[in-house]
Amino acid sequence: MSGPGNSYEAAGVSLERGEKSVELMQDAVRRTHDGNVLGAAGGFAGLYALGGYREPVLASTIDGVGTKVMVANALGKHASLGHDIVNHCANDVLTSGARPHIFLDYLASSRLDPEAVSETVRGAAEACEKLGIALVGGETAEMPGVYSGGEFDIVGVCVGAAERSALVTGETVRPGDAVIGLASSGLHTNGYTLARKAVSDAGLSMSEAHELLPGSITIGEAYVEPHRAYVDEVFALREEVEVRGMAHITGGGLPGNLPRCLNGLGARLDPSSWPEPGVFGFIRSAGKVSGDEMRRVFNLGVGFCVVVRERDAGRSAELLNDLGCPAWRIGTVTERAGVLFV
Repeated sequence: MSGPGNSYEAAGVSLERGEKSVELMQDAVRRTHDGNVLGAAGGFAGLYALGGYREPVLASTIDGVGTKVMVANALGKHASLGHDIVNHCANDVLTSGARPHIFLDYLASSRLDPEAVSETVRGAAEACEKLGIALVGGETAEMPGVYSGGEFDIVGVCVGAAERSALVTGETVRPGDAVIGLASSGLHTNGYTLARKAVSDAGLSMSEAHELLPGSITIGEAYVEPHRAYVDEVFALREEVEVRGMAHITGGGLPGNLPRCLNGLGARLDPSSWPEPGVFGFIRSAGKVSGDEMRRVFNLGVGFCVVVRERDAGRSAELLNDLGCPAWRIGTVTERAGVLFV
């Protein structure tokens, strides 16, 4: 027989904390379910009835939010992480022309904090509900030894669908097409290792304000601003104009992500054509980061790009602005591969 100290709890894992986390998040998760959610088969898999497509193609993605979890955890802003992971994954699915339908999350820590976990998942549920995505499953895990202290990680999986004929592959992109940039809300979910280093190198703290940041917000508040989603705006745009390519501007910035939708072509971009949020100026100044490195790491204010015909450029930007998403003509597709800033 095992002694009183020889138990899962004594080893560092509490089944009760996991159960409490699930209990606290259940109502928020259920609100994301519609008639297509059929429940679970024995509790091990979420079931979703995919209807309304003649020749459906599934689009799926998996990602995390990197070391942004460390900022959110330090500030106690866990709901923002839920928004981040859903919106990030939904945007990735969107680039293919697919509409996101279901989402699953995974949270792991050395020791689960039921309140923090449930707040994160409630944030994810809010983001899913806004985008019409069903949160059909998830997993929590305590892994002492892999994580330490209050560290935790979050990963999301999103699955969407599109008619095969409605996929956006970049194959129709042509030289002379216009690149439209859609505004980011700030850092989104990448570059946080460098962004955090800039704060420490400058001898500052997340609780301080800074002259390069708007209003009286603190560095921490600027850093945890949730990732923006573009699903509704882009689908509305596609009803009006032909969208030939789409790119989600995440790690790698514009140089690393825009070429992925250009089918071997390139782009000439004008950085003066869009306003750069103050948080990037702060990082550049506080961290003494070069312009080239900033462009290579951060979105610099452009969180998503669509490529449209030249004649549709003005109309596209105007429509997106009318929908509440600031957007600008930021460049032109070129025959020469790569991204050139002019």
